[in-house]
Amino acid sequence: MRYYFSKLDKEGREIYKKLYFGMQNFEKKISLKGTENIVREIYYMIIKDNPMMFFVHPSKLTYFKIGNYVWIEPIYVYRQEEANQIMNEINIKLKPLEKKLKTINTKLERERFIHKYLLENIRYKYNCSEDDFECHTIVGSFLYKQAVCDGISKAFKQLCDLASINCNVVFGDSWNEYEKPQKHAWNMVKIDKDWYHIDVTWNINLSQRFKYVRYDYFNIRESDVIKDHRNFDKLEICDSLKNNFFYENKCILNGRNELEKFLVDKLNNIKNNNASKNIYFKLYLKENEDACSLISNAISKASIKTFYFSTGYTLNSNSTQNVYLIRLN
Repeated sequence: MRYYFSKLDKEGREIYKKLYFGMQNFEKKISLKGTENIVREIYYMIIKDNPMMFFVHPSKLTYFKIGNYVWIEPIYVYRQEEANQIMNEINIKLKPLEKKLKTINTKLERERFIHKYLLENIRYKYNCSEDDFECHTIVGSFLYKQAVCDGISKAFKQLCDLASINCNVVFGDSWNEYEKPQKHAWNMVKIDKDWYHIDVTWNINLSQRFKYVRYDYFNIRESDVIKDHRNFDKLEICDSLKNNFFYENKCILNGRNELEKFLVDKLNNIKNNNASKNIYFKLYLKENEDACSLISNAISKASIKTFYFSTGYTLNSNSTQNVYLIRLN
């Protein structure tokens, strides 16, 4: 599903199609009628729309203008025979996933399956240079199970395409108050009638670090994503919580009282039903309230009320997203 193609006018689509098929055929030079800026922008749209276009350099482009035409000289990072062989290998990997996705009824369930698959099968590749093309594409994700954010977001996009889920790749910056902004990529996904942000890369890193499947960045709103993602094109309105993990599981909490009641319910479930000792939730507080001390007091009160003694625990926090994981000893 080509999101960026759908946003173009008739002339833009003609440029897109000619450039797309030219690169598919490994043409050395492709002439296009249009301005340099438009042609360059459409080139990057093609890269974002088509994860299988892994054989074209994802960030470098040679072009020149003669009269009313812009001549593009794509930079191919594989020979055509090599690219075809790699494409066949990727398709072999994807075939059982596509078959499985066809058995899953709803788009949300398909998205969850894709998310879980990537969390379990890809590791973030540290020290990946700009010229290490594989880790920036689906080649790294599907064949070597190692990639960086753009390779992971393209893999998510490719699987969403197979699942008939409308999805696009978003480029921007990751941000926090302690470090300089870093170039970053993630996705926007449409489930039912609503658009959401999803950052599979950061969920992978959190899940592998804490050995627990994390949904901190699964189907989140723009008001949440802008806390640590910046400088991206705001392509769609993302203001729904309907298909957010925490909303679905009734674990978005507001303030001390909701937290204390939630923890008592969770501890009773652990006591009576041998439920998981991992307690995962999203907590919104007043600006001057300290989450860690409030959670510490709340878990102490709840455990004494439930078990008649204070239980040991560890607390993992993603304070930027107001997400917390309590693990009872």
